[in-house]
Parts: sequence; C-alpha cells; structure tokens
Amino acid sequence: MILSSEIVLVGTILVIGAITGLTSLQYAVTHELNDVARAYDSYDPWGYGAHSNYDVHNSAGIQEVACNSY
Repeated sequence: MILSSEIVLVGTILVIGAITGLTSLQYAVTHELNDVARAYDSYDPWGYGAHSNYDVHNSAGIQEVACNSY
C-alpha cells in the first residue's frame, strides 16, 4: 500500500511539473514569434512602408500585436 501511494505522489508532482513547463514553453514561443512578426513587419528594403494587416492574440484572447498600416 505504501509503494502505490508513493507512486501516486511522485506521478502527481511530475504531472504538475510537466504542465508548468509546457505553459512556460507556450509563453516563450508565443513571444518569440511575436518578435519575429514585428521584425518581419519592420523590414522594408525598398522604402515603401509596411503593408500588412494582422492581429495576434494570446491564448487568453488578449491582443498582443496589431498592425493595420497601409
């Protein structure tokens, strides 16, 4: 009985750690891709200005990047 309760406790800790790690990974990847989107949008080799129209929202629905320039 003691062995099975220890396995449940260790498994629970591992699952909580995995969820926390994946949440941090999602946050980091989202922000890195937003940085890439900003860099791509600001790149203008011919000097005509950015012509993009996009909105980026995070998983909570909060707007993180908005560009509507013409």
